[in-house]
Amino acid sequence: MADKENNVKKDIKIILLGETGVGKTNLINVFFGLKFEDQIDSTLASYCNEGKFNYNNESYNYAIWDTAGQEKFRAISKLFIRDAQIILIVYSIINRKTFEQVNFWLNLVKENLENNTYILGLVANKIDLYEHQIVMDEEGKKIAKENNIDFLVTSALKSPETFRKFVNKLLVKYIEKEGQKIGNNDSIKINGDIKNKTNKKQCCK
Repeated sequence: MADKENNVKKDIKIILLGETGVGKTNLINVFFGLKFEDQIDSTLASYCNEGKFNYNNESYNYAIWDTAGQEKFRAISKLFIRDAQIILIVYSIINRKTFEQVNFWLNLVKENLENNTYILGLVANKIDLYEHQIVMDEEGKKIAKENNIDFLVTSALKSPETFRKFVNKLLVKYIEKEGQKIGNNDSIKINGDIKNKTNKKQCCK
């Protein structure tokens, strides 16, 4: 009986929020081993890619949701926030407007999530374009510190591994916050078959 309980699959919903053009779609694509796209259309709805990892005979399913950043789609974003466990707010270091909207997205999360079990992260993307950097790393660190959330500077193009590790770190934090007993954080591994789980799904779940 104990073995069956240990193998129960648990679902974790991860969503990426932020203005259009900050690179959310490419971050998700490279996370799942897909190709970085130089030119990519703006997300016009919400899509998810799915994966899973195992820990101590327990299997976790997770879905990473890509949401539209345009203002006209923000009512849809609110719906997806409500049952999310991990929320990543993304901005571009070469576009100050996307950084100035971080507080909007933070407030949107707080207004639409009543529970306190969710995990927040702040992601500064496009560091590969550092020669055009307008938003300094210290500015992102300041907001993260003020809100007591994790912060990452990354590039979907040049350093996708840093984003993968960041997501794993937040998964561990969420599991710990839920009261799971885990040992070495490095024990959590994304399965090698994750590339078979990259079909995008449009859903209103």
